[in-house]
Amino acid sequence: MMRFIYLFFCFCFLFVSCNKEGCTDENAENYNASANQDDGSCEYAPNDSIKIKITPNYNGLDFQLDSIYTTNEGYNVKFTKINFFVSQISHQQDTINASYLFDLREKGTHLMAAQADYNMFPSIQGIIGVDSSNNHSDPSGFELQNDLNIENAGTMHWSWNTGYIFINLEGKVDTLASGTFNHNFSFHVGTDNFSQEFSFNNILWEQTGENEHTFHLNLDLSVFLNHQGNNIDLKDEFLTHSNSGQQALTEKVVLNFLNALTVP
Repeated sequence: MMRFIYLFFCFCFLFVSCNKEGCTDENAENYNASANQDDGSCEYAPNDSIKIKITPNYNGLDFQLDSIYTTNEGYNVKFTKINFFVSQISHQQDTINASYLFDLREKGTHLMAAQADYNMFPSIQGIIGVDSSNNHSDPSGFELQNDLNIENAGTMHWSWNTGYIFINLEGKVDTLASGTFNHNFSFHVGTDNFSQEFSFNNILWEQTGENEHTFHLNLDLSVFLNHQGNNIDLKDEFLTHSNSGQQALTEKVVLNFLNALTVP
């Protein structure tokens, strides 16, 4: 009887030892060399990276900060700052849960880069701004590499008001044809009410590296100032901080900005 029990335990030990479950694919990130039975737990790193770049222009002309352009009213205008946040880039169930800060002066045309398979994003949706939960989080609580961290967001977070500035366009304008810039303009869009959804369909990703694909967008600043008659006259409409009395101008800024953002 004792011999039978001994043999039974030996058999159980050998059975358990010989059937260790785990990931058996050597190409997986969590490959288990001691496993001999695959349990479906293998995890794989994305084999591609995606990027989004946004190139400003002015009515088709090459655009540079601090350069002078002409508005429909004949004003000379120059933009000194173009910053904005884009968040929750997604296609169906695939979402890149991050917020990215576009800063033309500091980062050029680069918006974002992420490890992802471009085939999973034949179209993209997202929001201009920061989603509500992150918008009301402590900006010092994000990881240092996160664009929402206060060290990276900087003046794109209101110290006097809860939340981030979603769109920040600033510049100078000569409304008197005097040869000098007599007006500053400053459009600061924020608060949850003014985050706006966007979408682009049938995306053509450009291969820009062995495992890298890039989606290009244009931002036409002349459309921002005047989209189909929805004109922002910088002589009279030059300031919003998204306060209650500035709602009409804030809505115009958001609408024109979205329409200025197009596929080339």
